Amino acid sequence: MLEGDQLRLSDGSLWVVKGCYHPPDGIVAVPRLFEGGRFKRLREIQDVLLRYYRHYMRFLPALGRMVPVVPRHAVVEYLSSFEAVRRVSKGVSRLHDVALDLSELLSACGFECGLSGSLLGGYFTQDSDVDLVCTELVTSGYRCLEYMRRSGITKGLTGGEALEEVSSVSELIPSRSHEELLTRKLTQGTFKGVKYTLRVLDCREEGRLLGPYIMTREERVLVRLTSTTYRTPAVYAVELLRPQSFRGLETYLLSYRARLTELPPGTIIKGSGLMHLRLEDKTAVINLDTPESTLEFLTTQRAY
Repeated sequence: MLEGDQLRLSDGSLWVVKGCYHPPDGIVAVPRLFEGGRFKRLREIQDVLLRYYRHYMRFLPALGRMVPVVPRHAVVEYLSSFEAVRRVSKGVSRLHDVALDLSELLSACGFECGLSGSLLGGYFTQDSDVDLVCTELVTSGYRCLEYMRRSGITKGLTGGEALEEVSSVSELIPSRSHEELLTRKLTQGTFKGVKYTLRVLDCREEGRLLGPYIMTREERVLVRLTSTTYRTPAVYAVELLRPQSFRGLETYLLSYRARLTELPPGTIIKGSGLMHLRLEDKTAVINLDTPESTLEFLTTQRAY
């Protein structure tokens, strides 16, 4: 199973698979469609979970936090991103045609892509975006995305398009910073006049940072990014500036949100979230994906 795949449950709700780690008896996922509502913001999702699915919430030592785990027996249909793109043919809708054309171009770049979002779940409209989840078969994929942007095959989001995106889904990142980031991202943009989002999956970095941890606590942090990534789960090597009591540890910022990809090295982030500590290798992992997390960019530059 891959992040972006979807689960249809016996109660009719539709859930999206999240992350790379899943316990043997369940699947870490979040509700997307429930009782006629569509949920994308983390706070909205958390409200649904706590009100209707509190019994799914479990503490997983490997992740160091409470997450929703869907029991496998509750799943009546598993929607695979890669199987869906192989089954669909052109002519179903213009949105499907654009998704297939973009997927074919990305294949030439060394990406293998599948359908995600509304196209996978079947709740798309003529105004929907194209969402693709991709794995890389080569290491030069990002350079190919740069070529596609320079040559005009894809285009960056305009200020108006970025503002529209921010107004519909923005959280965690301050709106102005989010708009600026969206206009320069290569994994988001437009293709043939349709907005697209690429989620490039890579579980290797997350895998080496899993728990169990000796400590997990809420912490206010100040970090400087010393690396960048366009993949999810997004893992950034960071210099921990505050709190000083943890300085000297090998520290990483971890996020499962595609919106926190393509942040440039040198960016200074002030925020609050969960800090996990592994004593045996003196590693700290900062997770800003909780509903209570805050984040502010103090400096930004261009990525890559």
